[in-house]
This record gives sequence, structure tokens and C-alpha cells, in this order.
Amino acid sequence: MVTSAIDAFGRIDALINNAALYGALRGGRFDAITEVDWDAAMAVNVKGIWNCCKAAVPAMRKAGGGSIINLASLAATYGMPFALHYTTSKAAVIGLTRGLARELGRDRIRVNALAPSAVVTVGTHEFFGERVDRALDVIKSGQSIQRNLAPSDLVGAVTWLVADASRFVTGQTIAIDGGTVML
Repeated sequence: MVTSAIDAFGRIDALINNAALYGALRGGRFDAITEVDWDAAMAVNVKGIWNCCKAAVPAMRKAGGGSIINLASLAATYGMPFALHYTTSKAAVIGLTRGLARELGRDRIRVNALAPSAVVTVGTHEFFGERVDRALDVIKSGQSIQRNLAPSDLVGAVTWLVADASRFVTGQTIAIDGGTVML
């Protein structure tokens, strides 16, 4: 991935860690979650980000800095019942973001996280299954802006965090949630 990016663009200025195991997870009470499902969520959602950062940071250091954006989830701060493996993995993403921000700041590499509420994607439909409409209605009703989140709603925050306009912002988790959680 890093070699391909450098070959194509000559350097790496930004890394957006957006891959996650979500739709394929089986939800349920915490004590019904299998160890295999727990480990899979941690491997993709946490270890995947760690591995991508390990691969991209040397190139960012060489380029003189950069921006890393990790996709967390509102589930980490709000708490999502019946998905403790997902919720815990996304809370780990926030911790990983904060630790990396402190560690990489001296290298002029900013590290931030976005915490969206449920984004209307195939994964959300897969996770909630036949209850998806009810789940999205419940989520929407708890927001100040009462509509469901589309992938395009994340573009502005990503663009800002990659741009020099946010050059003094690091270690932050920005909720993209229509006003569900207000800090």
C-alpha cells in the first residue's frame, strides 16, 4: 500500500484508516459473543489501524509530517448495547489515536479520530439486518439534526483534518453525529 502510494504520488501526506469489521459481526448480549468474533473485531478494527500506521509513518516522517485520521464510532463514547466487541474496538481506536498523537507530534504528524453515528452503508444494513429501519429511526430520533448520516457527511471533516487549516489539531475525536453527544 505504502509503496504503491509513493510510486504514484511521490510521498504520503495523509492516511485515512477507514476499514472496519462491522457488518459481518454477529451482535448479541456480551456473554454470547464468541471469542472468535471478539478477536476478529480487535484484529481488523484496532490492529489493522496500528499496522497501517506502522507502514505509513516512516514515509510521513520523510515527507516532513502529515495527517492520520482514524475512523472510530459514536458507539465508543455513547455505548452500543449488543455489540460490545465493536464498541470496545472503537474505544481502543480513540485510545490509539490519543497515544499516537502524543508520540508523533514531534514528527509533525497529526493524529485525529472521527466518531460518526450509524452511517447508512451496506455494513449497517448487514449488522442490523431486518431491524435496520427501526434501528436507524431510533438513532435519528436521538439527534438534534434528525436524519441519518450518509457517507458524504464525513467528507468535510476529513478534508479539514487533512488540510493545513487544522495544522494545530491533534489527538482529538470529533463526533459526526447530528448532535447526539455534545461535549
